[in-house]
Amino acid sequence: MSTVTLVQLVAPVQLAASDTALYTTPANTTAKIGRAVFTNTSGSPVTITAAITTGGVLTAANTLISARTLAPGEAYVSPELAGAVLQAGSALHALAGSGGAVTFTASGLTIV
Repeated sequence: MSTVTLVQLVAPVQLAASDTALYTTPANTTAKIGRAVFTNTSGSPVTITAAITTGGVLTAANTLISARTLAPGEAYVSPELAGAVLQAGSALHALAGSGGAVTFTASGLTIV
């Protein structure tokens, strides 16, 4: 029998300016993103890029959000990530055009 749990997949975190794995699905688990929010906390426009990988790094082939510009203070609720399913070993990666300028959080569910 499977257990479904509502979880905060990624607690609020500042994105780095380099590719970072923010969440990796544990073994024997499937995760589904319900809501993912990027918030520009700086006073300047900043780009965001995000991907779902299968154990690798962010590449053009797995990018779901590519250099999307966030206005100062803008909160972007990502339709690209909402509903995405991550199998065991898959990871959610993201980066910002300027490190420490964008806060990211994601919630959803896990099935074990």
